[in-house]
Amino acid sequence: MRDMPNNNTSLIVSIERFKPNLFHLEQGEGLFKSHSHDYNELTLILDGEGYYSSPEQNVKVGKGDMIMIPPALHHGYVCTDPWQGISVHFYHDQLPVHSRYLFHAQDHQRDRIQTAHLSKDSLRWAEVSLSQLEKEWRSDKKNIDSSQLMRLALETSLCLFQQNHSLDSSYPVHHTTSQEIIQEVLKEIHSAYYTPITVSELASRHFLSASNLRKKFTETVGVSPKQYIINLRLIEAKRLLQQTNKAVEMISSEVGFTSSSRFYDFFVKSVGVTPLEWRMQNN
Repeated sequence: MRDMPNNNTSLIVSIERFKPNLFHLEQGEGLFKSHSHDYNELTLILDGEGYYSSPEQNVKVGKGDMIMIPPALHHGYVCTDPWQGISVHFYHDQLPVHSRYLFHAQDHQRDRIQTAHLSKDSLRWAEVSLSQLEKEWRSDKKNIDSSQLMRLALETSLCLFQQNHSLDSSYPVHHTTSQEIIQEVLKEIHSAYYTPITVSELASRHFLSASNLRKKFTETVGVSPKQYIINLRLIEAKRLLQQTNKAVEMISSEVGFTSSSRFYDFFVKSVGVTPLEWRMQNN
């Protein structure tokens, strides 16, 4: 792979291109490369095939496959048929909350490589998105517009991954109906956390009582649905405080709090300082 210049963006760490190359055993090196890193990786295979592996997996990949690797997972890859592709290394905690649903699963499966196989149209869309991301990242001219384009391009790629993602069939999955429901509820919360969403509304969509959903959700996730929504709002508020110059009152409304005072109360209780103090400490 060939490293592209690092432009010191807070979201993207690096972007690498696979060369149309086949590693040969007689070279004595390059047949298998193994490493780990403290950031996320999203790789799109454009041509050829090979394998990605972790201590628990050995996954065959080819044209149209996307690979998602969580931080700190020791993994390796080997090319068996000359391949081309693009890898993006990034920090998912710099993304808006609605784009982070994918990483909820990673938090519970940090030893797993996730894969998705894209249709012809999705592959074309993903390649365009990642190419635009690469173009903006390599550019010497950085501004708010280019940063937004990079974020949107990465979000689009992640959405395509989510849309086409399927669980690794070699991994023993023990999902029950209740667990599947909670995963759907989590996805709904991430997409609508900033709206006046209620536990009763979420429960009714899945033919559950509010109390039953609270019980199942808390057992699975570790906090109540209400607290999970509040946590997401606070996470997104921190991102906006750090990455934008928006007024605190505007951020409060944008992330879904009905009043600035409620936002201040929750923020101080969670963080220990006011939103303005936190902004000053983290900029």
